[in-house]
Amino acid sequence: MDQEKSAGRVKGFLNDRLRPFVEITRKYKTPRIKMTRQVKWALLLLRIYLIVMVLILAYKFFTSV
Repeated sequence: MDQEKSAGRVKGFLNDRLRPFVEITRKYKTPRIKMTRQVKWALLLLRIYLIVMVLILAYKFFTSV
């Protein structure tokens, strides 16, 4: 019984903290401007580049002695 109450409090706390993020995500889910195919590809390549750079940084961090 107490676990249910504490779980409900934790869930309520998390819902309160995450609500602004959910609202922002909902607001900006669909872009207001039209993007051409070239722009979409450029953004995709930049996202891939960023992920690769972060992976290299993490690799260097964990393998350096």
